[in-house]
Amino acid sequence: MIHNTVSHHLKKTTFYISFIILILNFSCKTDNKFDLKKLEELDAQKTTELITQILKEESNGYLMSSCITEKPRAVSHPMVSNFNDYVKDNLNITDTVHLKTQSRLYKKFKITADLVPNKNILTQKQFEEFEQKSENGGFRFWDWLDTNCENGFCSISKPIFNETFDLAYVQIGTVCGGLCGGGEERIYELVNGKWIEKESLGSWVS
Repeated sequence: MIHNTVSHHLKKTTFYISFIILILNFSCKTDNKFDLKKLEELDAQKTTELITQILKEESNGYLMSSCITEKPRAVSHPMVSNFNDYVKDNLNITDTVHLKTQSRLYKKFKITADLVPNKNILTQKQFEEFEQKSENGGFRFWDWLDTNCENGFCSISKPIFNETFDLAYVQIGTVCGGLCGGGEERIYELVNGKWIEKESLGSWVS
């Protein structure tokens, strides 16, 4: 009888412990999802803020074209073995989870009409169609560009931010012909509510 009572209490205790662990795990996962959602909302806000500012500042420079690419094409690509490490070092990022999140958001980002209401967006699908038409012959991309886009096409990448969202890495560029174009990769710093170009890491000219 005593043995059965002890066994019953042990089972009840085990059940309660398991239940508590389950609740704690669920709570942690919920908190993590909430934190990630807040982080992504802040990222979207800062991305819009910085891209909008750069578009205005470069309206007569690298981003003057009437056409902009959905994904970065007219940008400089740093000759580095590991892009994530390169960005991490230039933004002084120490949190690996933050870096992975920024990398994921950077890769999936696309320019949308609400960001560039006064520009024509050239989509990835369009470029694939251009390539297919060129391979089939009779289609000249540069002729199409001259007819449909003023001053070629331009690109801007999604900014990659540090943990405190006051430093950002961004790439911009323009292509105006087969051997015409240029671009730059920059570090911006948020100072008194405004993004200031802190450093140019590299540029290219064609």
